[in-house]
Amino acid sequence: MLITPTAETNPKGSFYATSYEIVLLQLGYSVSDNTQISVTATPPLGEQAVVPADISVKTLVLREAQVSVAVIASASGIVGFEEFSGFLGRAGGAVTLCADAVNCSVSFSIGSSLALAGPASIWFNGVGATFRLSKLVSLLAEVDTLLPLSEPVGEANGLLVGAGVRLSGRAWGVDLALMAAGKAREKPSSVLPFIAATYRYLP
Repeated sequence: MLITPTAETNPKGSFYATSYEIVLLQLGYSVSDNTQISVTATPPLGEQAVVPADISVKTLVLREAQVSVAVIASASGIVGFEEFSGFLGRAGGAVTLCADAVNCSVSFSIGSSLALAGPASIWFNGVGATFRLSKLVSLLAEVDTLLPLSEPVGEANGLLVGAGVRLSGRAWGVDLALMAAGKAREKPSSVLPFIAATYRYLP
């Protein structure tokens, strides 16, 4: 998917690096066939050298021919910001469904996570689909939402819709898409290009 996590994990010993919009880098390593760890961050920003960062652990709890289920534990935060530096925990999971058990040429993923911020907790959800046209080209579509769970967060909801194409080989992939962002029940406030590139070392 573009942003929504899938329930899939890489084989044990695999390493991958993904660049989102060039400036956001994610590094991941699979400690087993069922568990992988990823760290996402930007280069230091501004005079204070602020670094937004995230660390996530994804563990596969079910893998069948046409369905996979994973649980995800994460911590997201900011380092180097004078007013606030720290991390908030997130807990969630993902389900990936394949329309066929042989090639999984059509797949759907649902991801959900809860930012554990007490009265300011926020619920993130995403649904995405992939349609493989060939070994090289796939079509992608995704809808993501951000929902406040209490009054302290107010109207801080969000909606993100994206569609694009993925070019991929055994050890690499490039996503090219357009993404429209806005708030619930409102027209999108902006449409932006999206690019992500991944390289995987597979043992």
